[in-house]
Amino acid sequence: MAGNKQQTELILRELMQDRPDEVVTAALAARKAVLKLAGECSELIYETYCISNAFTFTGKQGQGFIHIATYAKHVNIGFDRGTELEDLDGLLAGTGKLIRHIRLSNASDVKRDSILRLIEAAVEQGRTMAATKGGVQAASVVVKRRSK
Repeated sequence: MAGNKQQTELILRELMQDRPDEVVTAALAARKAVLKLAGECSELIYETYCISNAFTFTGKQGQGFIHIATYAKHVNIGFDRGTELEDLDGLLAGTGKLIRHIRLSNASDVKRDSILRLIEAAVEQGRTMAATKGGVQAASVVVKRRSK
């Protein structure tokens, strides 16, 4: 995916063109942090009521470890197995069976040590899951746009 990171960012910017600059900046900062800590992984981008980037080492959405949901006015970074993460600072929100999220106020939120630790832990969950599900697959980018 290394050669596609800039191209993928351009696609994301196009998909988010109707969002305020601070929302786009926060979403791209979260993506950059995930990619920096995860290294080579697949990114699945979905355009629905929000723009969602799911990250996986196997290429399968159901085996994702983290996702970024960019809404019209805010960004959530979601931890696909967040209930299993050690959240010492009590940052994770949500009541689902597995998924937890953090609402990002701005791009600098992603630089907080407590959030970076959670991203790092989610990356390790993803690597462990990939190892048990057949191994890490070659990185790819899949974009599924809304039908117009």
